[in-house]
Amino acid sequence: MADALATLAAMFMADDQSRMMPIRMSIREVPSHCCNIDEEEEDGLSWYYDILQYVKYQAYPVEATENDKRTLRRLAMRYVLDGDILYKKGKYQMLLRCVNRIEAKKILEEVHEGVFGTHANGFTMVR
Repeated sequence: MADALATLAAMFMADDQSRMMPIRMSIREVPSHCCNIDEEEEDGLSWYYDILQYVKYQAYPVEATENDKRTLRRLAMRYVLDGDILYKKGKYQMLLRCVNRIEAKKILEEVHEGVFGTHANGFTMVR
């Protein structure tokens, strides 16, 4: 919590005449990654479906505007297709596999509870 507040404090310039508003913070009952995974996909497609279609076929979604097309082209530059598996180029060109909600949940369960369970502390696990 102290690190988060220090980071926020470093982001803002304040002088004697400005009025500082309080920062409201809340603590979640579940880790943040659970909130992202549990969200249902609206159309039944994975989050990376449009990127996959563009990388594979250079096809845009039907309802895409010119701005959406430009954004999709820019995003697609960071992705690589190997067979039917889409990877995102991470820092130092490390390839990160794109997974859907179900695969992500399986991976997280295996890492936290499975045979390969970690022996690291919470901070190291998050990193």
